[in-house]
Amino acid sequence: MASFTEKFVSLMARPGQDAVPKDDVPWYLKYGGRVLGIVAAFFAILFGLYNCLSILLVDIGCLVSGILQICAGMLVMVIEAPCCCMFIDFVQKIADLADSKPYYYRAAVYCVIAIPPIAMCPGLGSLFGCGLIFGTGVIYGMMSLGKKASLQEMRNAAVASDNSRPIGTTSGMRSNLVDNAQPVAFTGPPAYDSNV
Repeated sequence: MASFTEKFVSLMARPGQDAVPKDDVPWYLKYGGRVLGIVAAFFAILFGLYNCLSILLVDIGCLVSGILQICAGMLVMVIEAPCCCMFIDFVQKIADLADSKPYYYRAAVYCVIAIPPIAMCPGLGSLFGCGLIFGTGVIYGMMSLGKKASLQEMRNAAVASDNSRPIGTTSGMRSNLVDNAQPVAFTGPPAYDSNV
């Protein structure tokens, strides 16, 4: 019985812990990505079952799309909320592996697994279910970019890059065209020939 309680405690402690320290990620993105992933997995499974009902209309493309959507939803559920599948032994290993990798791995996996069901059956069920998984991938992609620099750091970087240019040069094509233009004398309108 002790192993069951230890497993339960380790699974329930997951959302606040990171195997790899990622201190530069804002808390609202960290928890927002996890919550959106759980909601996306639920709706992907639900709408995947809805797409599987298309077998009644003999639409094989939507049936395969629904099966892929259910598999994608289950994968996201296993990674984001392993406590929902705690009675399957290998779930903890998959969740630990996903948490040990940088965020851009998760972003790439979520974006890639969301595209085939939409391409096979472009209906509202596929678009909504897999669109949420794709949105979760986008949030994890934003998390992999890291925290934005402060205003003062960005100003200092802009001033440093401006000071590194040689004196007397201008940037931009428009300023070069204006600076290099030769003056042209205006002689008036062209003469009108009445014999033509």
